[in-house]
Amino acid sequence: MDVVSSFRVRGMQVGRAGHEIDAEYGQLQQQLLARHTEVARYETGDEDFGTGYARLLQAADELLAFEETIPARLAEPERQLSERIVRMSWLGQRAIAVALIVVTFALDHSAWWLVVLIPHLIATLSFTPRKVTDRDHRFYRHLAIGLHLECLLVALITLSVISLWLVILAVIGWVVLAVSVSEGPGGSVKKGQGR
Repeated sequence: MDVVSSFRVRGMQVGRAGHEIDAEYGQLQQQLLARHTEVARYETGDEDFGTGYARLLQAADELLAFEETIPARLAEPERQLSERIVRMSWLGQRAIAVALIVVTFALDHSAWWLVVLIPHLIATLSFTPRKVTDRDHRFYRHLAIGLHLECLLVALITLSVISLWLVILAVIGWVVLAVSVSEGPGGSVKKGQGR
């Protein structure tokens, strides 16, 4: 079973990128087979055996190098989606944080609300995700979802929809997000490997 088929068996959606990968993979397999057939015709002592064998090894190396790129190439569409979600989420959360500060003054609320809103604004400004890679895109997507929940909680508290006592929950949320950002993707995995 070839590598692309094994990804299909595992339930990954391949789509157009998968068909392109499959076609290129098939070409490399055909090239390797042609080189093998060419080498099989020669005797060990033949003059062209060394050249043919070198071409066979080169074709095998190209196939192996291509196989290593398949997981990243299959994950690329989902990674790009995650990158857009993360970028728009953080920009949106910054805008909402500023809007909540403006609304606080517009509704003539106490300046004490800034104790809730300023840390939220700082939290959204302090983290700008680097390039989202195929290995960590889910981490950053989940982090963006956590930030949305945190922002919703802060907005509901600020607009007096829910009890002010839930500020404690907002502070816990900020701490959890800060720890997640500082550990980065796979932080708990890294700790487990250190044992």
